[in-house]
Amino acid sequence: MSKGTKAVIAIAVLVAVAVVSGLTTMAVTNYGSKDDPLVTLSYLNETVTPAITDAFNKALDEKAAELTGQFNDLIAQAGLGEEENTSSTQPSGFVVVTLKNGQTVTCGVGTEIMLRIGTAESFGPDTPRLIDETGGQSVNDAGTQLTVNHMYMVTIKGNGVKATRDNTKILIRGEYTVA
Repeated sequence: MSKGTKAVIAIAVLVAVAVVSGLTTMAVTNYGSKDDPLVTLSYLNETVTPAITDAFNKALDEKAAELTGQFNDLIAQAGLGEEENTSSTQPSGFVVVTLKNGQTVTCGVGTEIMLRIGTAESFGPDTPRLIDETGGQSVNDAGTQLTVNHMYMVTIKGNGVKATRDNTKILIRGEYTVA
């Protein structure tokens, strides 16, 4: 090999070493920069964020359960425990009551009832069973079908309505008992 060829090879090797050294230096100095982040966004979105969210939700659920228990204890101490929702006296507003087929609502005097969804019939021991305020008529016979969206009033204690279909909904204002 001639001296010129050896010189060209030596210069090529030196240039190659210089290029590799430069690339290595550039890679090392840019590690973790904005263009080459140390932690990727996908790692944050797929690993870190769900872990933090799960830990937060668990702590929140535990605290909510603790506070609910304390609240229930306070209610019990105050004597305001839950009562069975079968009777109500609410002269100021209507309440929605959902009935199953065969359930009855026995009412006090002056209680108003409006059938909204389903079917129901009048029942009770005394005549008139109900007064149809919308139609202006007495409902004298037990088993008379109520008309949807008609307002009925009970004028004799113990009379009321009986659902003849599941998921029957009535609006009721006054004293009543569901059985």
